[in-house]
Amino acid sequence: MKSRINILVNLVGAVAVTMFLSSCSTSKISMNRAELDRISTIAIMKFDAAPGIPAMIVTECEEAFRGHFLDVGKGVVERAKLRTIMREVERSQSGLVSSSEEIGRLSGAQALMFGTITRNGEETRLVDYIEYVKNPATKETEKIKKTRKKKFYSFQIQGRLVSTSTGAAILTIKNENPERSYEMTDSMTLNRFRENVLAQMGKDLKKALEKK
Repeated sequence: MKSRINILVNLVGAVAVTMFLSSCSTSKISMNRAELDRISTIAIMKFDAAPGIPAMIVTECEEAFRGHFLDVGKGVVERAKLRTIMREVERSQSGLVSSSEEIGRLSGAQALMFGTITRNGEETRLVDYIEYVKNPATKETEKIKKTRKKKFYSFQIQGRLVSTSTGAAILTIKNENPERSYEMTDSMTLNRFRENVLAQMGKDLKKALEKK
């Protein structure tokens, strides 16, 4: 079932009309504003993730977007209700597009939110830097190349909101800065980095919707 829904997303990925583009501090967002304004209820589908990314992080991302849409005034189908609907659709599935329509009919959602998490990791690297030191003999300032360890955190997520009636993409969103470095003495963790990115994406989405 999961793969069939993914095929649906790929098929409709390029179909979007009158898209509004916004590049915010964290997110790249494109949306069909008129269509999105007509959407009152959204179903958050099971997000895909690259191998090795834990299921708890997938759930965390799904719940983050659930909260984002509630914050902008959209209704969101309850998780338990959606699971029941997906089992029903799987038993009676007769085609990709009709599955989308059937999910909408049974849940009352006018759009389905799909997500893909491609990066979630951390590593320590040696980074070159230049230090300016005064030579006591010549009294001249000299450049000395040095290396130091830094922490690197990465997290990348892309989301797509698809109409249940037409199969067209209504909204796409992704974080534009998937990696950041920190000093070894910094208290930042991968979990906090990911939480910050998801929170900022919600703020960026709300800001984009407030623009007229």
